[in-house]
Amino acid sequence: MATAKRVLRCHNCGAILQTTSKKEVGFISKAIVENGVPKIPYCNSCYEKMLELNTSDLQHETDKDIIKILNDAVATDSLIVWMVDLFSFNGTLNPDVVKKVKKLNVIVVGSKRDLFSSGVTDEMLIRYLDERFAEEGINPVAIKLIGSDDNTIDINPIIQEVKNQRKYRDIYLIGEVNSGKTTFVNKFLKTYVNKTKWQIKTELYPGTNSDVLEIPLSNSSFLYQLPDLSNSTSVVSKVEKELVKQITPKKEIVMTRRFIGEGSAIMVGNLACLYVLSGKHASIRVFMGEKTEVKVVANNRVDQALEENRRKKFCRPVSERFLSFRDYDLFEYELEDDDLRHDISVEGLCWFSTRGKGQKLRVLLPKGVAIKECLSKVR
Repeated sequence: MATAKRVLRCHNCGAILQTTSKKEVGFISKAIVENGVPKIPYCNSCYEKMLELNTSDLQHETDKDIIKILNDAVATDSLIVWMVDLFSFNGTLNPDVVKKVKKLNVIVVGSKRDLFSSGVTDEMLIRYLDERFAEEGINPVAIKLIGSDDNTIDINPIIQEVKNQRKYRDIYLIGEVNSGKTTFVNKFLKTYVNKTKWQIKTELYPGTNSDVLEIPLSNSSFLYQLPDLSNSTSVVSKVEKELVKQITPKKEIVMTRRFIGEGSAIMVGNLACLYVLSGKHASIRVFMGEKTEVKVVANNRVDQALEENRRKKFCRPVSERFLSFRDYDLFEYELEDDDLRHDISVEGLCWFSTRGKGQKLRVLLPKGVAIKECLSKVR
C-alpha cells in the first residue's frame, strides 16, 4: 500500500517545491529539506528575492557630470558652498559627493531658517549641521543660515564669509532640489557688479552635458552654480507631484505632540509610522509641514490602517504608490537611557523627537527613503 506524502508549495509563489532541478520553478536546496522543512517554506528564488527586498542598500543616485565638475574643483583646490534645506535635511549626504569634497574647504548654508519657530535658536541649527557633516568627515570652515525668500534672506554675512575663505579661488555652489541655491544666487545678483572682462553666462560645462551658471568674480576666478544633486533618498522623490506640495512646508513648521506608550503607533499619512514596541509612555513630538496630518493607531492595526487610509484618506498625505508591505522598509531603534532628546528623521517628510528612556521603537517608511537617528535638531 502506497504511503501518502504531503506535497509542499512555496509560501510566496505557490510553486510545488522540488530538489532536483535549479532551472525549474519551485527549486529548494536539498540541504534545507534534510534539515527539516521550515514551517513557512520558500523556494530558493523567492527566498533570494525576499532577502533583496529586506536588505537592499540605500541607493544614492549620482550625476556623473557633477562628479566630473567636482574633479575640477578638487584639482584647483576650490571653495565649496554646500546648501541644504533645514526642513528636509536629516543628515544623509551623498557619499560620492562627500568623497570628492571632504578635503576641500566647505561652507555649509542652511536655508529656510524662517520656517522654524522663534524658540529654535541659530545655535541649535548650526550645531546640528556641524554634527551631521562631521559624521561624514567634513568639518565646515563656516556654517551660515538664511531664510526662504527675499524678506528673510540676508546674504551679506555669507558673502563676507566667502570673501574671507575664498582667497582668489573658484567657488562651486552645490545642493539638492529646493535647497535654496537659485534663490541665493538671485539675491546675490541684485547687488553684484561685474568688474571683469567676462560675462555672466549659462552653458555646457566642458566635458559634460550639464548646463552650469558661471558668474565671474575676477578675471581668473568664477562662481559655478552646479545642477541639483539627486534627492533620490527623499520622500519627495517617491511620491506624486501633487503630494510634494502637501508635504513641503510654506509656513512655520508644525510641531504636534502625542503621548503614547507600548503598543501604540503614530501614522504620518501613509508615508511613515513610528511604533513604540516597548518602554515607558513618552511624549513624541512630530515636526512636519502644515498640511501633513498624524493619527495614533494600535501597533497590531498599522497594516490595516494604512490600507484603510489609502482608500478613505482620513490622514493625509496619501500616496497611491504604496500598496502593500513590500513598498515599505522597517527599521528598529533602541534608544539610550540618557534622558537626552533624540530625533528619528524621515528625509523630506518629518522627524520624530523624544527623550531617550531605553525604549524600543520601530519606524515604517517608503522603501529607499533615508532615515537617521541622532541627537535632536531642536534641543
